[in-house]
This record gives sequence, structure tokens and C-alpha cells, in this order.
Amino acid sequence: MDTVLEDQDLKYEYEVELRFRPGGPAVLGVWAKAETADAKFVEWLGSHGRDDAVLTLTATAGGETRLVKRWTAASGLRVAPVV
Repeated sequence: MDTVLEDQDLKYEYEVELRFRPGGPAVLGVWAKAETADAKFVEWLGSHGRDDAVLTLTATAGGETRLVKRWTAASGLRVAPVV
């Protein structure tokens, strides 16, 4: 996954969050491996990516959370630049 934040000195936690409508209740999962979180993002997009759904993948390390990917029906897939 080329959009993953990787740093040998930091341990990242990857979270995928699915909301069936903006601001609505969330279904989420957290993984230690970026590849697992990315696969879940794609799986949930395929099974629930419609109408008002909002799907995000974030990476957290050292108390800082960064957006990796975001999908909505209106704007499609947005991949955050790696900094």
C-alpha cells in the first residue's frame, strides 16, 4: 500500500471507520498492519459503499492521527498525500 505512513521508529495503528451516514453511528476496526487495514477498507467499500456512507482509513502513532484514505459516494476515493 503506497499511501501508508511508515517510520521505523514509530509503531502505527490503522483504523478503518464506516458510517452509514455522515455523523451517524460508526463501525470500526483497528489493525497493527497497514495491509490488513487497507484490505478491510476495500472490503467494506465493496459491501457498504453507497448512498450516504463515509469510509475512512487513518494511521495513528505517537498520539498523532493522519488521514490515509476517505471515500464518500459524492466525492469518491480521496487518498491523502504521504508527508
